[in-house]
Amino acid sequence: MRVPVSRRLVPAAVLAAAACAGAAACSSGSSPAAPEGLSGTEAGVAGNSAYAAENAAAATSLTPGAGSFLKGKSTVTVLGSTTPVNGDINPYAIWPVTETIGSVKTGDVLVDNFNNASNNQGTGTTIVDMHPNGQLSVFASLPATISGCPGGVGLTTAMVQLKTGWVIVGSLPSANGQIGTAGAGCLIVLSPEGKLAGTIAGSYLDGPWDETVKDNGSTATLFVTNTLIGITASSSDATTVDKGNVVRLNLAESTSSAPKVTAETVIASGLPERPDAAAFIKGPTGLALGPNGTLYVANNLGNSINEIPSALTRTSSAGPGATLTQGGQLANPLGLVLAPNGNLLAANAVNGKIVEITTAGKQVGEYYADDDIGQEPPGNGDLFDVAVNSAGTGVLFVNDGTNVLDLLHS
Repeated sequence: MRVPVSRRLVPAAVLAAAACAGAAACSSGSSPAAPEGLSGTEAGVAGNSAYAAENAAAATSLTPGAGSFLKGKSTVTVLGSTTPVNGDINPYAIWPVTETIGSVKTGDVLVDNFNNASNNQGTGTTIVDMHPNGQLSVFASLPATISGCPGGVGLTTAMVQLKTGWVIVGSLPSANGQIGTAGAGCLIVLSPEGKLAGTIAGSYLDGPWDETVKDNGSTATLFVTNTLIGITASSSDATTVDKGNVVRLNLAESTSSAPKVTAETVIASGLPERPDAAAFIKGPTGLALGPNGTLYVANNLGNSINEIPSALTRTSSAGPGATLTQGGQLANPLGLVLAPNGNLLAANAVNGKIVEITTAGKQVGEYYADDDIGQEPPGNGDLFDVAVNSAGTGVLFVNDGTNVLDLLHS
């Protein structure tokens, strides 16, 4: 059994001094008693029989082994609320800022919101900037509709910042929070100061849900998952279509000109997707690019991590790719990131676990980062994106249940 999570909202002055550049900078504080139904950070007693299999899976544990990035990390610090003054909620994408440029500084973390204050999915229009001192500011506040973005604005887990400062964020919009009114969306381009600079749209984008980038400074390669292909206004939660894909966009960029698409190639296809009343849409989500050019995809409905070889250079689709790992500690993975040790970290949708996986496909550890027993299994529906903090020492994750940004650290 691991040590119970210690959750605390850290005062700004303390957080500024404790950016977790090293383990000594992050004291764990006292550990509260485990909530009823949990044992430490592991789910315990199963409840509703409808969730018997999910509860059973959540109750298992895989202690992080030697050399794993999760080993020794047992404290969750609440960095702050991600809700701006307009009331947007449901934080999705996380981008740790690594270079001071425009209105952001090294150590800041950008987070976008998918829902508006009325909790309608696909209507969030803000990106907030969480500063190292715990203060929150608004990096970008967008209108509900933008020329060149079919359907309007509903910010997704797709968000990157290029070395030239430009931010590219995905939109999968809805008029009323229902999939029946969803538009194809687009990629929205923002200046380093958070001002609207343009859009990227075309037949190659249909429900851009997540993205990752390899950035060379004057050019960049952007990978985007699409989750709305083949989904129509009449599609039901029981409708699964194997049409989700990953498109590679080659970009030209400079500090003075917004990035432009110079080529597009579908490199993965045939991934399952379907509408979902609670999650809006389910389909291929998190992306992580390995140093050897392999692209890893969080295949949400397949409950697996898939791999696409030669992602930077291939000229045709690899189909759904090969299965790197499936099942085990995974529970419909969403966010995905490459850790400093070369392993993958995946955030589960169906429980609050973060799972560590080697690029050989071995699951080597998990941590129950969000054990909220208000959901079943605990943490169900609360995690989404996951990232490594700019210091490389901890795991950033959003909690959609409480609308906060958290840090898992030693």
